[in-house]
Amino acid sequence: MASVFFAVFFCVIMRSFNDGTWEKMIDNMLRTQAGHIQIHAKEYWNDKVIDNFMFMDTATISKLENIDNVENVSPRIETFAMASFGTFSKGVAVIGVSPEKETQKSNLPSRITEGGYLSETDDGILIGEGLSKFLKADVGDTIALIGQGYHGASAAGLFPIRGILKLMSSEMDNGMIYMTLSSAQPFIDMPDGYSGILISIKDNSRLDEVITVVNSLVNSSITTDNDISENPALRSTLYTLNSNNYEVYSWQFTMERLLQTSESDKAFSYLIMLIMYVIVGFGILGTIIMMTNERKREFCMMISLGMSRWKLATIVAGELLIMSLIGTLLSFAVSFPVTHWFAAHPLRLSGEMADTFVQFGMEPILPMSANPSIFTDQMAVILFITLLTVIYPVNKILKLKITSK
Repeated sequence: MASVFFAVFFCVIMRSFNDGTWEKMIDNMLRTQAGHIQIHAKEYWNDKVIDNFMFMDTATISKLENIDNVENVSPRIETFAMASFGTFSKGVAVIGVSPEKETQKSNLPSRITEGGYLSETDDGILIGEGLSKFLKADVGDTIALIGQGYHGASAAGLFPIRGILKLMSSEMDNGMIYMTLSSAQPFIDMPDGYSGILISIKDNSRLDEVITVVNSLVNSSITTDNDISENPALRSTLYTLNSNNYEVYSWQFTMERLLQTSESDKAFSYLIMLIMYVIVGFGILGTIIMMTNERKREFCMMISLGMSRWKLATIVAGELLIMSLIGTLLSFAVSFPVTHWFAAHPLRLSGEMADTFVQFGMEPILPMSANPSIFTDQMAVILFITLLTVIYPVNKILKLKITSK
């Protein structure tokens, strides 16, 4: 019972931390950067150039916002340009956003360290701290941006710096500029043009339902890519609009690499748990062998008095299963409140560890997952191990020789 208790407890805690960390990171990225659903122009995903940007009117965007379970609809323009100030130049990513919607999505104003935030019609920009230091530009200075516009047009403009941001990763901090959609669209010579529409939803379990409504809104039907749906790494369907203009993707497709990394990390944790359960299995087996041999005389006596061998074997097997079940339930009684507490009140990191998390774009916390499958899986594993070890005493009883002295 003790070996089962500690094995289940540590496996539950380890898996809970692992699943909780990945769930939190993926949820943060979905709500702040990627979105649960993405709408793009046809061919954009395979060739992300400005000529493959999409057009969408404000009325359609408003209808998307009114869909049930939709939390945020964020139209964006994502392109590249050469930023120059004085004698310094650097290639940067230019992100055109709606300041109001971006506040709801990623809480961008909270990352401002100097200056102020943008208004919807502002012609200024926000830049990262690293880029500010490289260009030696500060709030109030004007940066020249030169890039490529729609259908070969030249994109060039002068943009005053309204604020400086401390972004999540060093790569973003050193090479990212935010501007309003009202500035980005004229910059690339594409009114009502977007690189994509990001949609965040409240309940991820209703993802398919929302995608269906999105498709019906744009008067197109859904087709399923079977090759992708059969890929266990994606664990979801890629939904594609049968339209001459749009393609709609679920987040499992757009974040395929992150999901694969998550699966690899989980596979490693499962390997550790497997090793732990093998040790526990041998511990249980050793205990059962000892108990069986110590009770050999007792078994012989019961059989001599007329008790069926199968009935005796069943009683012994039930006894072992009950002990394993008690150990498992005791472990659940301790681990259940622990996981729920740290799911609601995650451990907050500090120092170098926190800085490392921030550099990788992760919030410096260690949450735990309280998913019921964590507990049911452990119970299934323990019962399976117990059933395997029960084979020894059952076989011993069935083949036991009754001898007299």
